[in-house]
Amino acid sequence: MRALRLGTSWGGLLSGPLAWAISTQLNYTLVHWQCNRQVQVVLPVALLLVVFSLLGGALSWRAKRRGGAAFKPERTRSTERFVADLGLLAALLFALVIVMQGSAALILDECLR
Repeated sequence: MRALRLGTSWGGLLSGPLAWAISTQLNYTLVHWQCNRQVQVVLPVALLLVVFSLLGGALSWRAKRRGGAAFKPERTRSTERFVADLGLLAALLFALVIVMQGSAALILDECLR
């Protein structure tokens, strides 16, 4: 619970790629189910995973705002900030990728073969 309150610098580095990997696998898995039942599932799942990725980015952002204050040595503090910046950017990048992949559900018919 402390990590949610203070943030973790590696939150975006974990959540972004994880959300993208889950999104990619679910897109391939759910497209046949969606075609058979004519129920739109890919887009809501993509939006949910975008939120998951951005939550990890928010954890990285909180850790960056904190500035690694929990660590005394300057080298550790600058490393903590770098990882937080990298986590924030990775979360944003993967959220954008998930949005682009999910937006294909708006354009393409799921039953195209």
